[in-house]
Amino acid sequence: MKNKFLFITIIFLLGLCFSFNSCKEKDKNEIKITESQALKIAKRYGISGDNVEIFFKTYNYSKSSLGYQKGKRKLYYWDVSKKCNHCPFIQIDAVTGNVFSEGKYNYTY
Repeated sequence: MKNKFLFITIIFLLGLCFSFNSCKEKDKNEIKITESQALKIAKRYGISGDNVEIFFKTYNYSKSSLGYQKGKRKLYYWDVSKKCNHCPFIQIDAVTGNVFSEGKYNYTY
């Protein structure tokens, strides 16, 4: 009985330790692109003016994805847009500053 309890306790503590280490916040030094820098990049793509929306987002790679297999666990990025018909949007990698997605809104009425 004592061995079972000890075994269960060790498994629980290992699981707890793993969950804390795998869910750590991104080191602030790794996020190199600030909000103002993201807005400057967005200006080059025609996104500027009064109603620009910018959000900082996180994407968790699934275990079967290529990014996960290359050692990446999370993607931190800026989502910059103007939410109007035919207005552009972009997504900027917060670590490298590369624009990895761009497009235009096309609302159907």
